Formats: sequence, C-alpha cells, structure tokens
Amino acid sequence: MTDQSRAPLWEALQKHTIQSKANFHVPGHKAGQVFDKEALPRYSSILPFDLTEVGDLDDLHAPTGVIQEAQQLAAEVFQADYTRFLVGGTTAGILASILTVCKPGDKILVARHCHQSVFHGCLLAGATVVPIPYIIDRVSGLEAPVSSIQVKALLQQHPDAKAVVLTSPTYFGVVQKIEELAKVIHSYKIPLIVDEAHGAHFGFHTTLPKRAMEFGADICIQSTHKMLPSLTMSSMIHGKERFIDRELLDTYLRMIQSSSPSYVLMASLDLSRRYMVKEGESILTNVLRLLDSFRKSLYKLPFIVEKKTVTKMDPLKLSLSSSYFSGFELASQLEDKGVYAELADDQKVLLVFSLGTKQAELDYLLQCLSQIHEYKPILTEKKNTTLLTPQEGEIIPYAECRTRERCRVPAKQAVGKRSAVHLVPYPPGIPIVLMGETIYQETLEYLLFLHQTGGKVRGIEQQDDQYWLSVYN
Repeated sequence: MTDQSRAPLWEALQKHTIQSKANFHVPGHKAGQVFDKEALPRYSSILPFDLTEVGDLDDLHAPTGVIQEAQQLAAEVFQADYTRFLVGGTTAGILASILTVCKPGDKILVARHCHQSVFHGCLLAGATVVPIPYIIDRVSGLEAPVSSIQVKALLQQHPDAKAVVLTSPTYFGVVQKIEELAKVIHSYKIPLIVDEAHGAHFGFHTTLPKRAMEFGADICIQSTHKMLPSLTMSSMIHGKERFIDRELLDTYLRMIQSSSPSYVLMASLDLSRRYMVKEGESILTNVLRLLDSFRKSLYKLPFIVEKKTVTKMDPLKLSLSSSYFSGFELASQLEDKGVYAELADDQKVLLVFSLGTKQAELDYLLQCLSQIHEYKPILTEKKNTTLLTPQEGEIIPYAECRTRERCRVPAKQAVGKRSAVHLVPYPPGIPIVLMGETIYQETLEYLLFLHQTGGKVRGIEQQDDQYWLSVYN
C-alpha cells in the first residue's frame, strides 16, 4: 500500500499559499484580499486555498501531479482500478457514466427507485429506459431490495441492454445484494453501475456493509460529502477497467464538470480519504456504540417505531414513525426545538448519522421526542399511506421525448396523459412518474396529497388554488 498518511493535494495547497507573493490570476477575491466585510471573518481561513490551476496545483481534467496522486490514493482505499474526484456531486458522475455506456436509442435497465439524476442521464444520452420495478414493504414503507431473478428475467427479455443501474444503499438505508446481482449482470457481458451516494462509509468497519466495488460493481459513484467529512458537492467516482471505456468516461466528465473546479472541494476529498484511513474505524466503533445505545432507549418509547426491513440495512440511517403525527408534522415539531432531520414524508422522518454524531445530540433528540409526544392522545385515524409503488407501463423512449411537443394543463386534465417532466417528491428525489410515463389517477392523488400535507413535489406547479402539470400533446 502507498503512503496513505499523505494528502498530496492539500499539501500542495499549503505550500502554494506560502510561496505566493503576488496574485495575478483568478479568482477575483485574490485569496481573500477583497470580500464582504461582514462575512470575511467567517470565510478568511478558507479563501487562501480557493485557488485555480497555477504552479504545482495540477489540473483535474488532465492530472499529472498532485491531483493524480490523490486520486490514486483514493482508488487504493476504495478498491477501484481508478478514481476521479467530482466537484459537481454524485450527479456529475452518474451523468458521465450513463453517457459512457449508452448511445441514443440504446436500452438500459434502471432500478425504478433510482434518483432523478439517473433518469436525467438517460435523457441526455437518448437512452431507452427499461425500468426494474420495485416492491414496497407495507409494514415498513421502505422499498425491498432488487431481486436478481427479476433482473435476469428482464435481461432475457432485453438481451441488447447496455448496462444496469442500481442504487445501494437507498436513501433510507436498504442495501442491495450487489454480489448476487453482479454475477447475473456480468453473465450478459455488460457493466453494473451503482449509485452508492449514501454509502461512502461502507467498508471502513466490519459492522458496516461492504463496498459495491468489492462485490463486483464496475462503476460506483459516492457522495463523499454525505457520509464522510468532505464538503458539500464533493464526490468520487470509482471504476474497474472491465466493460468501461475509461477514456470516454473522462471525456464526459470534462464536459459535465466545471472547467474551474473548486480546489477547496477537491482538497476536502483528499483529506477525507486520509482521515478515514487513519481514524475512520475507531471513530465508527464509537458512533455505532452510541447508536446502539440510542436505539435501545428509543425502543422504550411506545409511541415511536423504527421503520426497517428484515434485509441488510445501514445502521447510520434511522426512519422514525410516530403514533401521533405524520412524518411532516413530526419533522416540524422537531424543527421547532432546533432539531433538523434529513427528510420527511407523510409517514416517517429520516435521520442521518455520521462519524460526526455526538452523544449530546442523541440525548437531546431523545428528550425532544419524549416531550413532543407527552400527553398526546393517539390519533384514531391516521392516513395509512406509504411510498406509492410506480405503476408499470410503457415509457416513451427518451430520444423521442426530446422532440415531442408539450403543454401545461390543470392537474385533473393530466390523468391518462404522458408526463413531459419527472414528477419527483423531493427529498428523496425518486421520481414517482417518469418523463414519458402515463399519469394515473391514483398516482396524481398521492402526489397532490404529499404536496398538500407539507411535502415538495418537483414537476407540479401551483398557481392560486390550481395545480398544473406539463404533459405531451
């Protein structure tokens, strides 16, 4: 193993700030020499490192120095043949991956619960989506893992498919059986792309699931910033040489990512990798112990239930359902006490833990949950909806979607028509209706229910008391 105690990009940034005597390059704040006076005290420590491709700082899009070295160190840790730093989030890596494996008209199997960015990538590529349906566990309201039998059946029906895209773990922490799925997919000589946005911490502790790369994924995209200590928008894409044209992937990354990448973001990726190698396992041991104790205390509260499946789950995700409140109401009650959850839907609240979670925060959360529910009578009628399983049906090929005429209509008139946009509860960003799919009455009622009870649904516009949708003519 190479020297994982180093952080070459961070080291180069520090060296440059010492050597620099006069700055005649971008960015315009000139290492913090000019900035908003009120905000400067807060930003002053980071502005000197907000640099560009000068001196020995290398070039993200054609690395030969410290960025190349930092990416190689990351590839070694994350068990990849190569790693690329992403400054446009995991979305950038997903878009580039799909563009790499699909040409216009190509088929691609996509798990129906994938993030909207996956379907955006398919649209950009002009690919034809073959959705892998999913099942909602009616007890937990969470999606069940994708079945390898189901994937095999779809590949038999569509042997010309160019790739399969899965999400693992899901937003709510459900882990796919990647090893089993990879064997089926590779038997068709096509790549498995895994959106592992919420699983960058996997593999750093024996209690946690293993990484998708270890189980056979060909491309894995991780939001390092979501679960590890790097800055927001900083992610990594990891790849294997088989089935993937690395040169083409790099070409699309250059197209999609900014030509002025943030060195602050890239350095945070370099430092995050070093931190996890040096301290990740010990910190995770402590955090997992705290969470185990917290869950035991939580289970003593009769009005709170953890929503989970019987399959492998990420212990750093916790979905809570209240006997008294909807998920939206519970999240609002917690916010009134200064506690902010990751997301809420009509049934539950999702809490995300990480290496930074502290005992005091868990104690306060438990206290708030107890106080919120004190002296509240149990509601006799709580609308028992769960995440609606999208209704199966033919999807207009995305290459055709790009040329079809569209119009805006009142929501009631949209039933039976093809949606011209993705209809996406956000968060979590999983489309309930895909562009090109038929809008059914039940689906529309569910989306409007979410919108009216505190949720946000992208693709539905409200003007006065009227809801509007975009559909194809």
